[in-house]
Amino acid sequence: MKRFLTILCGALLLTSACTSFRVGPKGEGEYVTAESLVPYNENDLRQMKKDGELAAQKSAVEKVAGVFISSATTVEQAQLVEDKITSKTAGFIRKSHVQKSYRKGDEWYTKIKAMVLVKDIGDVIKQSESDAFAKKTTVLVTSRETVGEDISLSQNCKQAVYRVLKAQPYNLVNGDNLSQNNIENPNPTIDKARTEGARFVIVADVDANALAALPGTSSPFQSYRARAKINVYATNNYAVVADASAQQSGLDPLPNIAAQKAISASCEAAAKQLVEPINDAINSAKIYNVTIKNINTIERLKQVQDILRSLREIEDFNLVRYANSAAQFEISANISTPEELTAKIVRKYNIYFTVLNITPNAVVMNYN
Repeated sequence: MKRFLTILCGALLLTSACTSFRVGPKGEGEYVTAESLVPYNENDLRQMKKDGELAAQKSAVEKVAGVFISSATTVEQAQLVEDKITSKTAGFIRKSHVQKSYRKGDEWYTKIKAMVLVKDIGDVIKQSESDAFAKKTTVLVTSRETVGEDISLSQNCKQAVYRVLKAQPYNLVNGDNLSQNNIENPNPTIDKARTEGARFVIVADVDANALAALPGTSSPFQSYRARAKINVYATNNYAVVADASAQQSGLDPLPNIAAQKAISASCEAAAKQLVEPINDAINSAKIYNVTIKNINTIERLKQVQDILRSLREIEDFNLVRYANSAAQFEISANISTPEELTAKIVRKYNIYFTVLNITPNAVVMNYN
């Protein structure tokens, strides 16, 4: 009897441990499929196969890390965070098995199914961003510069805008030199900026012309006057959130330097007028907590993120947590109520979502 009780207690303890420690779709891990290609090495097949599996595991971890990287994180910052995660791949893989492996030309192909500790990766990334990086609003800066009748390929105006805005919480990205068509119809430029992750795009148009000397006077200096006009567009809805204009002169013995000085001064003066309205636009969006259940896989989670990214009313979103196949998002949107936000999502993607609950600041939906 004593031996029976001992065995029974041991079984109960084991059952309790199994109950409290769960992984997989119902716990804090998710199954992820991933692939890799490594050089074929007939001299050491065992090591080659091991390298292929390790590379596929790293790919699986990268997939998970990618869904947690904030859209407000710069490319350089995202790379640093992802490198931090993938350098410790083994620590985020609970188990994995090879589904397929074979020679593919001069390479060895491996496909695995791995259980990745999604919550652990999410926690590390959120902590890394919180500790090391300030979230910044991405702003794409584009311009057209004209000197007399000639289009200039210099970037004096962009550089002036950078000097003014570099102290602001923006991630400034260098955009294209624009044509007259871009100025008249900025929508293609705005669409491209959106695909590159920019929330706003600055469209600067500046022209500089030589000033004629006064009759009866002579001077070794050449004078130019530049007129700058700048519009700032929101990439989510094409709206103009800020506009400014300025005129400034430049003086120099060399005509091209005089033109550069005038362009820089006028663009700098105009850019100073943009700071307050851009910041107002950044802070105008409302924050909603959106939970989407029954996602089940990282691939489906990426589909959900693509859907949120496609809605122009949504300015930004961050994946706060992903566990038990449910994703919790913090969404910034130019929408007045959670009911309106839900309607925007369901109206366009009704086959994907079922609404479960709506409160004043939160929405809960099921991913069908």
